Amino acid sequence: MAQNVKINGVTYQNVPSVQIPFATGTGSAEFVDTSDATLDSGGKMLSGVTAYADGTKYTGTIASKSGSDITASGDTVTVPAGYYSAQQTKAVASGSATAPATISGTAASLSTGTNTLTLSKTISVTPNVTAGYVASGTAGNSAVSLTASVTTKAAATYTPGTSAQTIASGTYLTGAQTISGDANLVAANIKSGVSIFGVAGSLTSAVVSQDATTKVLSIS
Repeated sequence: MAQNVKINGVTYQNVPSVQIPFATGTGSAEFVDTSDATLDSGGKMLSGVTAYADGTKYTGTIASKSGSDITASGDTVTVPAGYYSAQQTKAVASGSATAPATISGTAASLSTGTNTLTLSKTISVTPNVTAGYVASGTAGNSAVSLTASVTTKAAATYTPGTSAQTIASGTYLTGAQTISGDANLVAANIKSGVSIFGVAGSLTSAVVSQDATTKVLSIS
């Protein structure tokens, strides 16, 4: 910045600096006006560098850094504060994922991000039932269990009657189902012309007649 300077009563306009010869030897000291400088701390200059601003001397404090100062831990990269004279890069270790060998099905989607791996699978599982049946509860393996419920029926005996007796479909029979039989179900005990449970009767009724003259009864 230039200033007006008066020397020996003479004013000089817009003088940027003044040089005064040394008292001995050769050379001169130069005085420059730094009142318009904006430097106000060493934090604006590299370490080891000095400069004057508005009559004050400042020493730089900004450290010089290189790529070796940058560290990476997992997916975190740490960049220390300082001055880097050129662009720096730091490699981050890549990860990997292995699909579980026990899952079967068709992959719905597989996407990768900077640090995230997402695996989506449609799982098909067949329960392992070792014996018996599942009335209510769970059946399966150590990885997956399924809940099932069925209708059960204990042992029962059925006596034929005039109407049908039905066991509903899907019923699990936990005991023997017995249909009663009868040794008297034979053709000779069934009236001729009548069929019972597939047995056609052969029994005919006796014919009783009486002679009109003698009044004698006859059975045929």
